[in-house]
Amino acid sequence: MTSSSDHGILWFNKSSVKIGEIERYVITFQLYDDENGLPADLSLNSLWLRIRNIENVTFRAAYLMGPYLLYCDVRTADYHHSQHLFVSADQPKFEPTLQPQQDFYAELSLHNLKKTYVWIVDVASQIIFTNTSQIGFEISIGSSKKSLENAELSSHPLASSSFSKLSVTRLDTLDQWNLNDHISPHANQKEHLVVLTHGLHSNVPADLFYLKEQIEKCQKYYNDEQIVVKGFTGNVCKTERGVKYLGTRLAEYVVQELYNDRVTKISFVGHSLGGLVQAFAVAYIAANYPWFFEKVDPINFITLASPLLGIVTDNPAYINILLSFGIVGKTGQDLGLKEQSEAEKPLLYFLPGEPTKTILKKFKRRTLYANAVNDGIVPLYSASLLFLDYQEVLQQLQESPDFNQKLVTTTPAEFIMKNFISPISKAISLLAPQKFPESGSSGKIPKVSVIESAASILIPPVPEKSYIMDPATRANVIIHDKLYTEADIPARNSQSEKQLLGSDNMLLRTFVANSEKSCQNLEEDIARRWHEGLTWRKVIVCLKPDAHNNIIVRRRFSNAYGWPIVDHLTQNHFNGIDTEPCIPDSEVGAPDSNDLEYDNSWVNFTDKRSLFDVGPTGMISTVTEMLDSLSKNSPMLNRNSSSSRRRGSSFDQDQLFKYELEKKDLTGDPL
Repeated sequence: MTSSSDHGILWFNKSSVKIGEIERYVITFQLYDDENGLPADLSLNSLWLRIRNIENVTFRAAYLMGPYLLYCDVRTADYHHSQHLFVSADQPKFEPTLQPQQDFYAELSLHNLKKTYVWIVDVASQIIFTNTSQIGFEISIGSSKKSLENAELSSHPLASSSFSKLSVTRLDTLDQWNLNDHISPHANQKEHLVVLTHGLHSNVPADLFYLKEQIEKCQKYYNDEQIVVKGFTGNVCKTERGVKYLGTRLAEYVVQELYNDRVTKISFVGHSLGGLVQAFAVAYIAANYPWFFEKVDPINFITLASPLLGIVTDNPAYINILLSFGIVGKTGQDLGLKEQSEAEKPLLYFLPGEPTKTILKKFKRRTLYANAVNDGIVPLYSASLLFLDYQEVLQQLQESPDFNQKLVTTTPAEFIMKNFISPISKAISLLAPQKFPESGSSGKIPKVSVIESAASILIPPVPEKSYIMDPATRANVIIHDKLYTEADIPARNSQSEKQLLGSDNMLLRTFVANSEKSCQNLEEDIARRWHEGLTWRKVIVCLKPDAHNNIIVRRRFSNAYGWPIVDHLTQNHFNGIDTEPCIPDSEVGAPDSNDLEYDNSWVNFTDKRSLFDVGPTGMISTVTEMLDSLSKNSPMLNRNSSSSRRRGSSFDQDQLFKYELEKKDLTGDPL
């Protein structure tokens, strides 16, 4: 048998990723060494990379069991988005939606005469709804693109290289999230724990990986402590079960798993639903582990596009009905401001009360990031706690190059319809983590299925080439950055409040025009509770679609429009300056002990649990987990394990796909 090098295949590996998993391959090519100097037969011909999604082509339609899509990118090791790339060969290459049986090719250029070349390749799972499915893929390096196209790679040995100049290091998800713990020179020093929390139908390891890496790069500002960035993975595929359920699990993870004697500081960063979850986690820790915030100094409390006031008045009536009925489980009821079973107020009303408020006052910085436009999931008023200088925000928005023409050439009603009211997008966003506006959309609800919607949702708008290569082409997207104290909030029944609630500002018109005044009043009450005795820094941004996921750079290049936001977050919150509080110490006071005991009761109040708390999409994960557990404990089902390739579950995934298409139950009987 001839060696793979005879066919131009220099390296080959086969692997797979589940939900939230991301693999990294560090490719090192030694062009020449100093001892021998330049060889006579030195070649500067490019190498080629191929990544292939090896799942069956029929899985392209298996959205609810997947989707079986991969995100992959390749860049040079010294690449940084702040650099101006003059040579197109240095431009990063990426594919946001690599479908089953599709290939991604990238040229690894050797256009400079230098001793060593290093490239970094990332491959991430795009699975959303289930934690049992896997996506298999092959990654190979060849001396030419033709050699990769013609080779039968499945016959090559795994993780092998036949070229001495080439070496490849593979890092799985755990490696990348724990590597700094082992190699940091600050391992024996005090720790600043940074907890990242994901949103609905999302995950920490892959979706917040870019944010994690950028925060870790701020270690250079800290000589006396180690930044440790972590996130709780136990809530993946469980995000429909309610804020209290998710926050309780996060809090226990922080106290029981992450805390140690070296942890002296803590910061929380939450995206979307994660902002509410981390707020409840703070309350839960304060109520059940009161010693924690006496030993650990709270530094940053940051939310990004979080529905802190719910999503009621920005929704059509039928969406609110679906929320109350549990279309996205208990979480949907929380966001719809449905009252708790034995309380007159919803959970989001109690959340900014005690003990949350007392602990929030201890944080050195409290910052809200909110999208002004292009976020079809969380409205501006909810992410910014309602009270905001909307006129200044609108003025800055009108001066933005990307939105100026749209604001001038369309009527206010059309602008609101395209940018702030998208009823079908709200329905879809409750079932998936992304939303991408469609051009020419009207107020009528299109007749589409959930599967069809999911297919379009997972095709992200790709940033322009100039945006990635030239920082000078990137407009300033931070249009408002201001501290708001309690004194800035208009008094009840004042003229300022009437002007706010009666405003014709198009950024607030959906809130003002809502007919459900009771919900509007409730949202205002919640907003006021968040501001009592607290100073908030509100950063309003103007991002291109998909703004809700761009704001955290969910994927490094397909969500690159969010780079400036992550830069702003890291530069202003992890810059080595943690000594100046954003509020005077005199404002920090403990509530009366009797009030504290009364207010704490809502934290540990146990809701009645139901299987249907998870909602329709949550049932997908629940059922597949049950099947996975049954297959591992059933001798009959275990006989099929040998035919299940590369999968953690021994249940045949093809059968699950067949069930999805034919609407049969798991016994094969028609429903």
